[in-house]
Amino acid sequence: MNPFTRLTVDGVTLEGDAIVNWADALEAHSTGAPEEAAMLRTTVRELLRGEGLSATTSGTTGPPKRITIPVEDLVASARLTGRTFGLRPGDRVLHCLPGSFVAGKLMLVRAFVLGLDLHVISPRGSVLAKLGAAERFRFAAMVPLQLARALDEDRERVETQFHTVLLGGGPVSEALGQRLAGLRTEVFLGYGSTETVTHVALRRLGGSRTTDAFAALGECHFARDPRGCLVVHTPHLSTFQHRTNDLVQLVDDTHFRWLGRYDNVILSGGRKVHPEQLEARTAALIPEPHYFSGMPDVQLGQAVMLTIETERPPQDVVPEVMARLLHVLHPYEMPRHIRTLPRLERTNSGKIRR
Repeated sequence: MNPFTRLTVDGVTLEGDAIVNWADALEAHSTGAPEEAAMLRTTVRELLRGEGLSATTSGTTGPPKRITIPVEDLVASARLTGRTFGLRPGDRVLHCLPGSFVAGKLMLVRAFVLGLDLHVISPRGSVLAKLGAAERFRFAAMVPLQLARALDEDRERVETQFHTVLLGGGPVSEALGQRLAGLRTEVFLGYGSTETVTHVALRRLGGSRTTDAFAALGECHFARDPRGCLVVHTPHLSTFQHRTNDLVQLVDDTHFRWLGRYDNVILSGGRKVHPEQLEARTAALIPEPHYFSGMPDVQLGQAVMLTIETERPPQDVVPEVMARLLHVLHPYEMPRHIRTLPRLERTNSGKIRR
């Protein structure tokens, strides 16, 4: 039996053609991001067919590829989210993620499976600007940039309008993490991938307390392979084991600390330097998009290199940046070379390609 036959949107429950008509109207009347509305419409039509959901893997477990997520896995994932966050039928939830991302697709799945009351807005620009001040949401999924912007605009509104926010799609900087401490809204960072049908672990960032390790959801548990990379066990899905390229510190079989990507690690003078950890510390100091990587070095094997997206001349940028980095990086983490580019290469999902 197809579980994707009834959807509640803004308090109105739709069935059959009414769901298709809603998705069509969403695309037709979209002004901010018509291509995102089109992707949402495509996902709705896929779900209504009841044959699974096509998606592109994130690269967490290997090279990106197209897969079809089975219906039973979609339902199991949605129910796991519902149990984790205590979501009930009729709870109002906000969809503000790109429809091309698996996280955006899964917000639709959750609304169908759990009977949630869905409100959809464009993922571009300010979240708060598209919402009435009186609107309240039991649950919302966002990327870190969306939440950071909302806090800049009106921290009190964030606390009033959102009970729980799930972050994903990118690392959370130390600066944002500090701003979330003590926030009345419950904020979690999810760990997962398309292969694990989004999050299988959470780290609490805001609300009543914060944690530094990811904790498994449901019956999920973890191990490490010989490289030190995370192996995810998902008994609730049709594929029970997923080998990743994420380097972790395993606390126990249900908790881990994320260190970075195996394919990004820099081996410098016998030390392992994880670029993602450096970027979490420098996000607030270097306003321009940037990333750390390794470059060949005769003495060290690899040296740390910093690449910054800017049109300013290097002679203006380098002294300024180096002075800032001295306050947050250890000597062995300091870049031996700083490269400036007018534009960084990015993936289709908007992530910087190293």
